[in-house]
Formats: sequence, structure tokens, C-alpha cells
Amino acid sequence: MVKKNTHHDEECHLPSHNRHLCYIVSQGFDLSDPSEYKALMSEPTFECGNCGRLAHSGENLCTPIKQ
Repeated sequence: MVKKNTHHDEECHLPSHNRHLCYIVSQGFDLSDPSEYKALMSEPTFECGNCGRLAHSGENLCTPIKQ
């Protein structure tokens, strides 16, 4: 079984950090609203340089890298 990373980048001080995947997972958003969480990751075009999460929009990552 793979352990799920539920920690967020505490070094990220962007005002938009509360919309980053690492933060919303740490708050349980992936469990409380799985369909909306999946929508943020559909057709990923960015990867986070910190945690490796994939997202459709770079706005949902601390350090977005265009794929």
C-alpha cells in the first residue's frame, strides 16, 4: 500500500497557497469533494517541482513546471 502524502509546503507563502493541491489535500478536500478534486487534476499540464503532484492549472501548485 502506498502512503498518501498529506503534508503541504509550509515554505510556500503565496497568497494563493490555499488553492494549491498540497494544501487542499492536507485539509481533506480530496475526501470531502472528490469530484472537484479530480477536476483540478484532469488533463494535467503542470507538475509541482516540490511534491510532484499533477494539475491542469499551474495556479494549483506551489512550484508549477509546464509539462
